[in-house]
Amino acid sequence: MKKNLLSPLYVKKLSTDNPPYQTNETYQRFDQRNNLTVGRPSWDEDFKPLLRKGMEVRVKKIKADVSSYQLKDYSLFDAGGVITWRNGSAINHSNRGFTSWSTLGSKLPPCVEKWQGSPEEATKMVKRVARYFGAQLVGITPLNKNYIYSHSYWSDGAHKEIIFADAEKPEETDTQMVIPEKMQWVIMMGIPMDIDMMDYTPSPLGCAETRITYSKMGLMVAGVAEFLRGIGYNAIPSINDLGLNVPMAIDAGFGEQGRNGKIVTPEFGPSLRLCKVVTDLPLVRDTPIRFGVTEFCEVCKKCADECPAHAISTGERTWGRDSVSCSQGHFTWHLNNEACRKYWDLGVAANCTSCIRACPFTKHPGLVHEIVRTFVSNLPATDPFMKKMDDWLGYGKEKDGVRFWNE
Repeated sequence: MKKNLLSPLYVKKLSTDNPPYQTNETYQRFDQRNNLTVGRPSWDEDFKPLLRKGMEVRVKKIKADVSSYQLKDYSLFDAGGVITWRNGSAINHSNRGFTSWSTLGSKLPPCVEKWQGSPEEATKMVKRVARYFGAQLVGITPLNKNYIYSHSYWSDGAHKEIIFADAEKPEETDTQMVIPEKMQWVIMMGIPMDIDMMDYTPSPLGCAETRITYSKMGLMVAGVAEFLRGIGYNAIPSINDLGLNVPMAIDAGFGEQGRNGKIVTPEFGPSLRLCKVVTDLPLVRDTPIRFGVTEFCEVCKKCADECPAHAISTGERTWGRDSVSCSQGHFTWHLNNEACRKYWDLGVAANCTSCIRACPFTKHPGLVHEIVRTFVSNLPATDPFMKKMDDWLGYGKEKDGVRFWNE
């Protein structure tokens, strides 16, 4: 995509051994069984009732006939995710549907040698293919095994260890998910969520944008993976399954992690979703960047103030974690993921993303916003004033869904 006009003035490239985050020796690979989407709601007694209660909340809201929470809004929310959720992938399932670890049809033609070229040529080619399938951001990073889940988990209760082995192809066995050691590259992709639609969050109308973005990513990861297989290489497509998207996207040069736990990018702020394809095609890595997000988040706290679940810390970053649903050994603002998940079902019967709507980095492209980012990156002393300006101008507030249906 076309870079922002002033980005050279505020986006600073970092060395590959100096990413804009910190981990220590206690860091361990995360078990997908402990996340709060596909994981704990299927086995933890504190969360198992949420889906049923969520439907009860949905019925009450529909009957109350409140704007943005009507039947048509919930129907749009469900319909937005139909491509990915109804084809087995469900955004969190490895090797299911669009995230299949084996070909969905593409094969190297008989008697044809696999594509050969330099890593530079391969990188240019792969990035063009990713953009063709809809990626607005594409970055390359070496596979960091720390960010691959220790175990995959599926909503039917299956729970398998992810291992790395001297294997020819990726495969799933009765007990394990096997990634070949030679698959050392990750193609990270980002697709923005429409900022005008995010203005309606946390209602199901606004959250429909999250769902349709995931549907688009089903095509994206499957298409890029099939392309790689068609030129003779292995590929593992992944949406939210397989591993942690945020640190891999940071390593690929997308941006920095904000107080709300999301990646914040120069182009879209936190208003985007991430996906990836792991491959053995040799590529050239991108480098991490910094543009003042951490320093701004330290003084802003707007996402925490707007969070209806009070799940975002207003304090300082720490090394500790409060639950098994947070990674340990990571210096950050640890979220109360339990409160967040409960609000999804008991508060709105959808997801939420109010923190994305509220973030001052969630803005349409424009010269004024570029100038503000230049100040944020280079003169952090202006951060409190910039946050107050964001409030004064009325950014980040939830909009009434009547506007959407009347357009």
